[in-house]
Amino acid sequence: MNSEKSVFKGLKWLFSFFVGIMGIAAAGLVIIVIVFNIPAVAQELSVINVSELPFGAYTYEIVASPVFILTLMANILLYGLLFYFVRSFFKNLEMDQIFVNTNVLTAKKITVVLLLLSVVSCLPDVYASMQGLAVDGAALDLTYIVGASIVWALAKILEKANAIAEENELTI
Repeated sequence: MNSEKSVFKGLKWLFSFFVGIMGIAAAGLVIIVIVFNIPAVAQELSVINVSELPFGAYTYEIVASPVFILTLMANILLYGLLFYFVRSFFKNLEMDQIFVNTNVLTAKKITVVLLLLSVVSCLPDVYASMQGLAVDGAALDLTYIVGASIVWALAKILEKANAIAEENELTI
């Protein structure tokens, strides 16, 4: 049992790290947008060889597009939420809080985030393909939908297990 708790604790810390990384990614994206949109910086960047930029000639267009930046920010925030909810799930497991309503609600929140990610994760690619910057842009990621279905089913199973656990506590 101690080894399981240490695994849960390790996973909790891992997902805490991922939440932090998503925060750093969001801050980095904001900084990049600000830096690339300052006129003095844009003038200095205009003398840089286009092949040295991360996305080549399209770097300016990508960073200047508010729609593209908002879709990237939405992705980062949704991944951050997903990691946060998974982290709280492992935190409850570490504290032996398995048959509690919090886990059911957390699993349902994870389901919603996964469903949102099934659409939002594809939006930057769809937008880029609409602008002619990329050739392939799928509008839906079925992997997230399958994951959401599985997590939702587990939430329903956990909900039923909670009801059975409550009945067992009342029966002496």
